[in-house]
Amino acid sequence: MSEVRWLGKDDPRNPFTVDGYDCLAFVRAMRATTNDKDVADKFVALRKSVGANHVGQMPEGATAIEHRLVYPGGGTADGVLFKAQRMEQKWDIYLYGSRLYFCRSWTDALVFCADFSTTANTLAIETIWAPVEAIDGGPGLAVRQVDYLIKNHLLRRAVPHPLPEGLEKDPGTIGLYSFSQYGSLCCFGTYADTLRGDLHKPRPSSG
Repeated sequence: MSEVRWLGKDDPRNPFTVDGYDCLAFVRAMRATTNDKDVADKFVALRKSVGANHVGQMPEGATAIEHRLVYPGGGTADGVLFKAQRMEQKWDIYLYGSRLYFCRSWTDALVFCADFSTTANTLAIETIWAPVEAIDGGPGLAVRQVDYLIKNHLLRRAVPHPLPEGLEKDPGTIGLYSFSQYGSLCCFGTYADTLRGDLHKPRPSSG
């Protein structure tokens, strides 16, 4: 099994400007399996879902987090934005009206909602709805998780994924947490602020 490795921000192997854990080889080597046929069958059946059952719904025990996040884009259409193709991918994401719905791919559980507005060139999150247990200790992690899912799953950017403050700083623990939360698409876990705009190191000049 490939290992998770710690990389300081000054390590030349680290493409990011924050300290963290390189999880890429680990999560890509992982295989998600279940001995529960009902779980496997549900995952397969959910691949046909367009998420319309979530319209107007909220995560259980949802709490509103007022936080503005802005992304390039603007054009929106109702329906599927991201659909897990394999059990190693952990999220399905839908858009209906002016709300994004973030659901777990195995269970269809609605974890986050995000209300947004658009201009010709931007999409701006205004409010995030998260279950109360997701904001235990503060709403910051839920905001960073939604931001990560938008940047990585929707905008297809390789960016660091957020780790909860209380998670043990052990490479094996971090690898398993990262895979369970973000699946095979994540690459680098960090406890640092992932909302920053300067997470990528400048590319070396070829001149």
